[in-house]
Amino acid sequence: MTAYPTANLISAVTTLFDQEGALDLGATKAAYEQLAEAPLDGVFVAGTTGEFTTLTDDERLTVCAAANDAFGPDRTYWHVGAASARQAASLTQAAVDRGARRLAALTPHYYAATETAVLRYYETVVSRAREVPVYGYLFEARTTTAVPPALLARLAETGIAGVKISGEGSPVIGQYLAALEGRTIPVYSGADSEFAEVVDLGAAGVVSGVSSALPEPFLDVRDALRTGDTAALALARERARRAVAATRQGNLAHLKAVLELRGIPASGLRAPLDPISPEDRRTLKADIADLL
Repeated sequence: MTAYPTANLISAVTTLFDQEGALDLGATKAAYEQLAEAPLDGVFVAGTTGEFTTLTDDERLTVCAAANDAFGPDRTYWHVGAASARQAASLTQAAVDRGARRLAALTPHYYAATETAVLRYYETVVSRAREVPVYGYLFEARTTTAVPPALLARLAETGIAGVKISGEGSPVIGQYLAALEGRTIPVYSGADSEFAEVVDLGAAGVVSGVSSALPEPFLDVRDALRTGDTAALALARERARRAVAATRQGNLAHLKAVLELRGIPASGLRAPLDPISPEDRRTLKADIADLL
């Protein structure tokens, strides 16, 4: 098989809360410090997996700063995306002032932004970032804002440093890569289980929520891609797919239950989701016993 020596794995990390829903900064730091021991290429902080829509701006900056301390500024992507360009610009400036060296910004959300508004939004964020690289984050299923492949080519001209695309399979990722027509910005997929497929198409790698709790299988996929080891890749992909299935495609309650198994204090959810049931917790423990 072809070797992909630059294939990257970025983990989308969780934010931990106490059982009353207050930010548990101590547990969050503990989770980040434990994960920082793994040789990840980066972490995406306060994104979808980090329940950013439930955080205040101050809380978001606080957890990003905690990750910056644990992983170092060159491995930490501070998520500054917001529903409006004004709020995103404010978060961007605050993040840069606090030492961010990597930024990511989800498109405007809830209201379906027009193409003109999307371009203005990223121009604003890139300008406010003061030369700190900004990565776009596209997730139409959650934001209602569509950025078709042709628009991504125009978006690249705003000065974004790269892009993460979530909620789309590898064939669609291929369409985005083709639309860039040789522009050299890295494209990341949010599809944990399609790491090898998207890299083979020309993507830079994946931003994986499941790997924030179970990094080992995904690191094995990355390393096998980098070396071109066919046998190792087949084994690693099977283990990564098991991790995705066991956590219900990165369900937040399941990811936090895995962290408990790793010795991190129990976390509640702010997102309006059900906690993991005792039966599901027992099943999860058995399913991931050899993946921890």
